[in-house]
Amino acid sequence: MNGRNRTSNRTRHAGATLVEFVIVVPTLLFMLLILIQFGLMYHAKSQVNYAAFEAARAGATGNASATTIRVAFDRAMTGYYGGGTDTGELAASFAKAVADSSVAAHIEILSPTKESFDDFNSPKLATQLGATRVIPNSNLAFISCPVDVPGCNANPAGNLSGQTLLDANLLKLRITYGIPKAKQIPLAGPFMTWALGKLSLADSDVFRAGLVAAGRIPVVTHTVMRMQSPAIEGSNASSPGPGNAGTPVDPGTVPPGPVLPTCPVWDPTCAPSTPVPPVPAPCPNGASFCPVCH
Repeated sequence: MNGRNRTSNRTRHAGATLVEFVIVVPTLLFMLLILIQFGLMYHAKSQVNYAAFEAARAGATGNASATTIRVAFDRAMTGYYGGGTDTGELAASFAKAVADSSVAAHIEILSPTKESFDDFNSPKLATQLGATRVIPNSNLAFISCPVDVPGCNANPAGNLSGQTLLDANLLKLRITYGIPKAKQIPLAGPFMTWALGKLSLADSDVFRAGLVAAGRIPVVTHTVMRMQSPAIEGSNASSPGPGNAGTPVDPGTVPPGPVLPTCPVWDPTCAPSTPVPPVPAPCPNGASFCPVCH
């Protein structure tokens, strides 16, 4: 009887171990896939950050041209699509980058804005460059308006852009890129896009929502660079409104920090400059120390 009971107990224990194995091992494997996917996402984000910097650098020297910015971005993404060791392989990878970027990458020029050109357009410079509107880029340390428009509204609290001429010469890009399915881990990648779709139902960014719907994992990067050439108006974003809504806000007083010592820090006798409270003197009767003697 006892032998049969021991056999029955071993059978039940073996069944429990199998259930634990079936539950725990797939969960651990799925978590491992998620970690690998995060690593691939970090690699993609690093590549997009680099490509965004290259795009901004090209735009800074290329009159903020959207075409120049796009070409530089695609060229910098060549390595992400395979790279190569000779001209043919590099050309093939670049072609892949261009083809995928046309549907997977959205480049926005957040600055200068259309309102920046309203405030700081130089008609003379626009005529010289054969453009509609241009923001000057020279002698910025000495002028607050274009030389040919000395009466422009350069006050950011009251003009249309909320910028100064120096601010209008900052090229700011926002690039949204979708990691393709081919560069996602099975199970982990689709799970992430499914979760993003459920968590971002009210996403106001149509392009980003479209990436998620297409099974791509979106990554977003921003970069800012000082213009090195006159900015020519193109597909610039619109962002009207004066700085701080025209009402600058007082940040308040800075709270006092700790008092620094006035003597050298390497001096062992160095003490803070804050006076140290004196040690209470003993009572006149000599009984004991007391704060106040009566």
